Amino acid sequence: MTEQHVFLLLGVAVAAYALTAGADFGGGLWDLLASGPRRERQRELIADAIAPIWEVNHIWMIFIVVLLFTVFPTAFAVVTTALHLPMLLALIGIVLRGSAFVFRAYGMQPDAVRARWGRTFAWASTLTPVFLGTILAALSSGEITIARDGDLVQVTSGFFAGWTSPVALAVGAFALALFALLAAVYLARDAELTDEPELSDDFRRRALISEAVSGVLAALVLWLVWTDCPAL
Repeated sequence: MTEQHVFLLLGVAVAAYALTAGADFGGGLWDLLASGPRRERQRELIADAIAPIWEVNHIWMIFIVVLLFTVFPTAFAVVTTALHLPMLLALIGIVLRGSAFVFRAYGMQPDAVRARWGRTFAWASTLTPVFLGTILAALSSGEITIARDGDLVQVTSGFFAGWTSPVALAVGAFALALFALLAAVYLARDAELTDEPELSDDFRRRALISEAVSGVLAALVLWLVWTDCPAL
């Protein structure tokens, strides 16, 4: 297997993670924004849709990390050094999200405590995609710099390089909007399968809103890349 094949595998794994776990993150956003007379039913549908698969989806993330560490150890060292802050924040978000989801669903605490776990799940699901998007943008921006001394590679850029730029923040918001769109589409279909047309309409409207927001953010990202990162 050549390096090109490994890059292809990494691309497939990233796409699979975005389409599966991304929809779960988007479901957390809609849990946070649940409203109207069917608010609780919206949250129940989100929980029912996520429960069977949310742990399995992170296998793609594990696959990406292991493949990068095994085949490209130097690149892995550079990425985890230069971007350890957003990666740590994303990891904390993933852990909080999973823990809060389980405690809310299966915990024996009073309703007020379970509601707090629900808010933790929703906020962690909302913020984590933003950090993942900033990581991807930082890797593409060229702002992470290194110095070589024989076999030794040292990161020379600062800990905030790349992932706090306007481009990175816009990409993070764009990732969140895309995940919200995926989740809304999946949930609209799930509501149809449970014969709840009004609930399906709720998520269909959210999908249309997410699509419009994604389009605006995509245009913003392209403009920022054109002005701030012409090398891309």
